[in-house]
Amino acid sequence: MVNQLELSPIYQINQKERSNHLQNIIFPKTDICTVEELFFRSNSQVLFNYENKILELDKSGIVSFDTYFNAFSADTWKEYTKVKSIGVTLKLKGSFKINIYNIDKLDETKTLLSQKIINNKKLEEITVLDNFDISAYTGMIYLEIEALENMCQISAGYFSTFTESDPNIKLAVVICTYKRESYVYKNMELLTRYLLEQNGCEDKIEVFIIDNGNTLEQFDSHIIHLIPNKNAGGSGGFARGMLEVLKQQHEFSHIILMDDDILFEPAILERIWNFLSVANQKDICLGSSMLRLDKKYIQHERGAYWNRDKGFVAVKPNIDLRKLTATLFNEIDEHIDYSAWWLFCFPVNAIKDHGLPYPFFIRMDDVEFCKRIDHKIIILNGICVWHEPFENKKSPLIEYYYFRNSMIFNCLYFHENFSNLKAIKWFFKPLLKELFCYRYETAESILKATIDFLQGPDALVANKPEDKHKEVSKVTEKTAKNSELPFIYSKYITSLEKGENKLHRLVRLITLNGHLLPNGFFFKDDTFTDKGYSIVPAWNGRPLNVFRAKKVLYYNLQTQEGFVVKFSRVRFFQVLIHGLWLALVMLIKLPELKKLYITSLPKLTSQSFWKKYLEIESK
Repeated sequence: MVNQLELSPIYQINQKERSNHLQNIIFPKTDICTVEELFFRSNSQVLFNYENKILELDKSGIVSFDTYFNAFSADTWKEYTKVKSIGVTLKLKGSFKINIYNIDKLDETKTLLSQKIINNKKLEEITVLDNFDISAYTGMIYLEIEALENMCQISAGYFSTFTESDPNIKLAVVICTYKRESYVYKNMELLTRYLLEQNGCEDKIEVFIIDNGNTLEQFDSHIIHLIPNKNAGGSGGFARGMLEVLKQQHEFSHIILMDDDILFEPAILERIWNFLSVANQKDICLGSSMLRLDKKYIQHERGAYWNRDKGFVAVKPNIDLRKLTATLFNEIDEHIDYSAWWLFCFPVNAIKDHGLPYPFFIRMDDVEFCKRIDHKIIILNGICVWHEPFENKKSPLIEYYYFRNSMIFNCLYFHENFSNLKAIKWFFKPLLKELFCYRYETAESILKATIDFLQGPDALVANKPEDKHKEVSKVTEKTAKNSELPFIYSKYITSLEKGENKLHRLVRLITLNGHLLPNGFFFKDDTFTDKGYSIVPAWNGRPLNVFRAKKVLYYNLQTQEGFVVKFSRVRFFQVLIHGLWLALVMLIKLPELKKLYITSLPKLTSQSFWKKYLEIESK
């Protein structure tokens, strides 16, 4: 049932007063994203002309902007900004009926806010909603446009407000990169073409590219700065970027940290600037959702929180943002502890008050920093990046950094709860799972992580982290292209669907998933057609999948990459015994270690530490 609020039969062109943009209508682009349902919904009488970036409508053509990128999030703008009323302007040509709707987050009530009939003979801007009070509305506000004649066109549009904006907002975009030249050059080309070339943009945004690999060439732009840097990982790259911004601390109000291997719509940076310019809180942070690069309509997460027993917990994962119900559900605000540094915006003053990143090298630096500054994080629909799915990146290297850094994080912020027993469980439970799955190399990485954690905070930087990174990078248990890997889809599906009863599970556990079974109980043949050769998902293999097999192919069906592991009783017990020894060491050393990590935090996040560590004190 649609509630009707206002009907205005005929609207002629008015000269619009000066107002501030809040959010532009974004159209799909062939070099960024062409999933049209993320931008607009339409019927068969509507065509989007990608060459001219314009919507073309014949009579009865209907286009609706109740979408992830183009609906207006009423609750968030009301609660966290000074905006009380909005306007809507469209650039169009032809005869249209324009409805503006409000729909609540639970998709229960749809209200017609305004209806206007527009007749315009040439392509130009027209105000279709002016100074409309949004205080009574929740959920999203959006436009639905119907063509009343053939050959109608819509080329642009935006939400605006007469609320005064803060002239002191300026963003420093810091991108940390290491030998990913193609990503950086492409993103800078997109950013320049779609945003930086606009008039007045240099007063809003500058870009600092921190080149840890020292492989990039200077950019032909006075607002894109290339900074060669020592390779101290993502933590060191972002710390260097923050130090560069602090040199001009009165120039910038906020910093946006961005990964180098993402794809993003440049217009979101302008949206961030618009939001901050009318924000009602000075210490507010803006995060972003991550959408999958392979399925650009699937959201990986909209922020996350840290569970002391489970680790990362993504908020609103795996939802299809083409669907209206999912987009509305995404509007419901949930608690998050952090937003990852694929895109994260925070006030420059947070550095002065709380310090620079912790020297983790990679992984967990975003979680720790957000926890330390403890600012409210907002994530708007339409503020996102596309990133390669993380299951494609699972490897012993990633596991090393996750377990080492997560144990440090628990010591820093949950030291009272992070007891000896929980600390042992934290590394020993996943260690057993990896051993049960024959992923002995990954299990060894967890041991290395635990050993390095037990050495204390000084070892993080004393042992040349770049050399450590090269050492733990030498692994084979990571997916790769290999034409000799015999993949059979039916075996893969059989593995996914495999189940067991309680007795079977008990036998597996008692025998340490077969490692105590005599050889005669294993499947005798390990050729690719026999049961002795198992094929399981690379990112979600279970001990059940490998039980009694001699050889296992871990396979990523999306990328068609994989790696093979083999059953080894010797490696299993070598790692298990070493793990038990480390558990004993943990019992002895953990109480003192927690104190060391806590007391060294101010030093390891200070400007003086990072200037010395990055060897820039004399520069």
